Amino acid sequence: MIRPLTRTAAALVGAVLLLSACDSGPGTAKPSPHPVFSEPLARQVHLALRHTRQAGGAGLRQTVTFTSGKGRAVQTLTGRLDFAGSRGSATSRWHLTPDFPRAARETILGTLQGPGTGDAVGRFTVDTEAVHYRAGSAGYWLRYEGDIEPLWGIDSISHLRGTESAIGGTLLEVLSGVRPAARRALEGGGHSYRADFPLTEALQLFPYDLRSEFVPTPLYDHLPSAPVPLTVEVDRDGRITRARADLTVLLDRKTEGALAGMTALHADLVLDDFGSPKAGAAATPDGRVLDAASAITPVSEARPGECMDFHTGMRYSPLVARVPCAGPHDGKVLAQHPLTGTYPGNEDAEVRAGRACAGTRDDSRSGSRWYTWSSERDWTARGEGRATCYVVSRPGATPQGRTA
Repeated sequence: MIRPLTRTAAALVGAVLLLSACDSGPGTAKPSPHPVFSEPLARQVHLALRHTRQAGGAGLRQTVTFTSGKGRAVQTLTGRLDFAGSRGSATSRWHLTPDFPRAARETILGTLQGPGTGDAVGRFTVDTEAVHYRAGSAGYWLRYEGDIEPLWGIDSISHLRGTESAIGGTLLEVLSGVRPAARRALEGGGHSYRADFPLTEALQLFPYDLRSEFVPTPLYDHLPSAPVPLTVEVDRDGRITRARADLTVLLDRKTEGALAGMTALHADLVLDDFGSPKAGAAATPDGRVLDAASAITPVSEARPGECMDFHTGMRYSPLVARVPCAGPHDGKVLAQHPLTGTYPGNEDAEVRAGRACAGTRDDSRSGSRWYTWSSERDWTARGEGRATCYVVSRPGATPQGRTA
């Protein structure tokens, strides 16, 4: 009995060794785990964002579209991200249809000291030390450093700084905490994810002053709010190539605000051209650079005879940039008049400022005369108001009607 069992056992061992040898043959090795797709679904978008940054750099294109029954306003942001160097450069362009509501246009682009609205075109570069901004009508860059908060929390320049990439205001900012609810395969080996993110995070995509026009946000993070639907596409290499968000839930349709006529709001981000950053793609800009700390001032602080530009990148009309009068400029200060007493209300303050500036001499003999007056907050803080008299000296200094 011993010998037959021994022979049977030997045969079984030989068969097992033969099968093992066949399994370990060439071409049958198990594939390596994918750095994104092999992980739990809930983590895949977060890992794809990390993998995208590891690519070194990427081309950027994002459109944000406000839609109303009377037209559209579309912002196109194009540029280059240098993830490794924590730098980026981009150009922002707004295209508004002629019939887009005026109040909404002024809210989205910002208002200035002259006719029309704020920047339709602007360029900027961002690094760990500074933000350089150049308005489409300017021949120079403004350099903003450190924490930029010149007036009561108005800080649209810091909004250009991102956390997930150097450039802020893109959908990359909301992807880190996204937990996908579903996934489907795409042609070419990639995947598309369906997810959502909190409304409070969606607000971070917009400048500070514009956020107040959207729906009220919960006072505390644990309170529920409407989710923002999102789709994310990831290529076969695990890099994010596209993200689309329906931001319509941000629109507050129960109020009569400037955006009350908006019917839809969408954002669409595309990343491509991955790889090492191209030389000079996100470098500090060449040309004339003005230090914003000394060049930017409230218009009420500008001295008579000084020339100024209205476009500062701050989206706040009381701020202007001091520029030499020998070169192109948007306006020139003629006089500053004190307005004594307590704040009389906006209408009376306007009347008093108009009277104060009516007798101001204008030796420039060019452009149209304008005046402005202190807000209630500035009036109260100063102890008196101030009327600023100036002339808008450059035709077309601010865009009107259709902007592009």
